[in-house]
Formats: sequence, structure tokens, C-alpha cells
Amino acid sequence: MIDPRMSNHAYHARDEISSSDVKAASKSLAHWKGAVRSETPALALGTGFHELTLEPDEGRVIRGPETRRGKAWSEAKEEAEAQGQVLLTQGDYDICNAMAESALRHPRVASIVRHPSAMIEHSIFVTCPETGLGLRCRPDCYVKEGGLLLDLKSTLDAGPSEREFQKHIWSYNYDLQMAFYRYVLAIEKLPVTHCIFAAVEKSPPYAVGVHVLSNGVLDYAHQRMMNILRRIKKAQDEQSYPTDWPEVNIIELPEWLKAKEQ
Repeated sequence: MIDPRMSNHAYHARDEISSSDVKAASKSLAHWKGAVRSETPALALGTGFHELTLEPDEGRVIRGPETRRGKAWSEAKEEAEAQGQVLLTQGDYDICNAMAESALRHPRVASIVRHPSAMIEHSIFVTCPETGLGLRCRPDCYVKEGGLLLDLKSTLDAGPSEREFQKHIWSYNYDLQMAFYRYVLAIEKLPVTHCIFAAVEKSPPYAVGVHVLSNGVLDYAHQRMMNILRRIKKAQDEQSYPTDWPEVNIIELPEWLKAKEQ
């Protein structure tokens, strides 16, 4: 099922397994089961950046007071939540707006986001044919013509080297996220040929880096993702959500410290 109009709030209130669940379970089943989604300034900034880039005319991002302190903020926050809007401080709104403008100046990003048939933040729900788990995803942008799957990322470093944005891919399991999206879309008969990250830095000059995951990365991530789905299914069946940590962990002197002493 594809729902093009479901709100972000309604989507996150559902119970199907999401890419966030898969990423949490990659640490342990306990961390997945006990995960709590909470609103933070960083999360609000990321949401604002997405909205201003993907659907700026919807008016879902509000430039609020200068700070999050005081009555002015609490009243504006209450009104924004009632309207399903994202409230940002003046400074954060200006940063998000600058990031969005920078992203859309990049010809590759703009050609995908502004494609006439682009599916922007459509909520997709399927059943995993192997595990029977309900799955859900909400890709930032998908274009069936060319099989383009685009995900926006706000980041401190959008550069191409292993020490720049690539490092974030492995640190935050972005590869698992893309593999999961691709799997859900495939079940829905929506082919994905290219998995693309548009990484935008959160400070001037708001540089944009476009990164495409290779087939090798996606194949590796797909196997990890399927193993995690199998573990989630087993955990639900058995009602057991362990960390799989040893009862007591012995800390040994690391090799790098041994070498330093020598």
C-alpha cells in the first residue's frame, strides 16, 4: 500500500517495522525493543531541512522566536503542534532555509526532487514475504523513471573521502537504511537502480555532496538487513529481547596502547 498524503506523525504512530527499527536492532534486540522516539532540536532541524527542500510550498515549517525559552516559545510550539507544523528558532530556520537552497542549487539533486513524477515522502507499507513482518518506509524522494531513490542528510561533513561523509554511512548504518528502503520498494514492485544520498553541511557554505551506494555495499547491507529481520521475527515469537552481551566483559590492554608504551 502507498499513501501519498499520510502525515509524518501518523506514519510514526504505526507499528510496522521501519528502517529505524532495523538500525536499532543492529546494536541489539534490547536496544530496538526499548527504543523511545523523542523530539530534539537536532531532529527538528533535520525535519525542517527536509520539508523546506522537498515540499517548501506546504508551509509546514515555522520561523519561531529567537530561543526555546519563555512563554512565546511554548505558545508557538503548542499552536504549531496543533497544526501539524515544525517550529524552529529563528536561527535554526535560517540554517535550514540556507541548506535547502544550497541543495536545490545542485543540478543532480534538483533534477530528482523536481522531477514531474517524483514521489515525495510517500508512506509505503508491505509484508515481508520471508518473515511475515509488516514493514514500512517513507523515502524522501523516489523517481520510478530511472529507479532513483534519494535520501537527504544534514551533516557536519559532506565530502567524498573515507574520513568525511563515508564515515557517517558506517557510523549511523545509513547503508542498512537504504537496503531496507530498496527491499520495501521492491516488494511494492517499485524498482530501485540507484541509491543516492544528498548530504548537505549544516554550516556555511552549506556544501552539498552526492553519494551513490555501489552494488557491493547494497548487497552486503541487504544480507545484514535480512538477518536482522529474521532476528526480530524470532524475538517477537519468543518474546525475548537480549543484548547478547557477556555477563561480565573483561577489558584487556589494547594493541595501540601496548605499541605506545614500547
